[in-house]
Amino acid sequence: MKFNRMKQVDIRPNMTTNELLSTMKNGGFTCRKVALATDLLEQMIQDDACTIFLGLAGALIPGGMRNILRIMIEKNMVNCIVTTGANISHDLLETSGGSHYHGSEHLNDKKLNEMQISRIFSTLIPYDSFLKFEALAQKILKSVPDQRMSSQEFLFELGRYVDDPKSILRAAFLKKVPIFSPSFVDSMLGVQTWLFAQTNPFYIDILKDHSEFTKIVYETERMGALFLGGGVPKHFIMNGSQLHNGLSYAIQITMDRPEHGGVSGASVKEAISWGKVETKAKWIDIPSDVTLVLPLMVSGVLSRL
Repeated sequence: MKFNRMKQVDIRPNMTTNELLSTMKNGGFTCRKVALATDLLEQMIQDDACTIFLGLAGALIPGGMRNILRIMIEKNMVNCIVTTGANISHDLLETSGGSHYHGSEHLNDKKLNEMQISRIFSTLIPYDSFLKFEALAQKILKSVPDQRMSSQEFLFELGRYVDDPKSILRAAFLKKVPIFSPSFVDSMLGVQTWLFAQTNPFYIDILKDHSEFTKIVYETERMGALFLGGGVPKHFIMNGSQLHNGLSYAIQITMDRPEHGGVSGASVKEAISWGKVETKAKWIDIPSDVTLVLPLMVSGVLSRL
């Protein structure tokens, strides 16, 4: 076996993102993985035969990733999205005029509760932001066609009635990028939709998601995936890839661990045993925080496209 000699990471003032990523490739551990993953993401995007699936789990918008995700849609860096309902809910919360605030994980949660402020680790959301979100959600729901829809059709219609240029939903609607959310009922938007359905003939057909998603899978030559966290989005994409020849490319960024057997921490390599990833696929696992790695990767790729 032949091994390349490792170099030390070198930095200097006023480096560009790509210059930083280039020298990070000389390093080891996660440092090198982030640089290599950026190259792999670029390769996925440049492969015209590859459909790129983006899995969004966790509280990415409260973590500040909203603009980055929107830019990825606008710059054709993603072709299909599978997300939790939470990310859609927080996108609409920002659209409604609600806000997320800097806080700390060390704040007194009992005091925050008395102040009607909710905490997501170090991000805070005041009660009035939820009220603005609920008002907007109910307003938009009244405009959505009265029919049985998949989650993808439902979110596409939501995007039609959102006029916020910073919105992920709006960007996906304009670029015709499908967004699936098989578990969206487990979210603030899910609660608002359920409340609306109590007095209106409104139905979400989750099983229809499989038909629509499978159609996309069958029509693509190669599949690539960027998993930001795990959970339902990752599993839904992986199930689809099993109906294909498996993923040809895969990048996973997660803080979860594999020992408990959950899909969120399972390695990409493990998925090869299921036929969800090709045996010759190009893949990278990055054990890190999405909010740290994603800005570097997307910034690097943007300047190369």
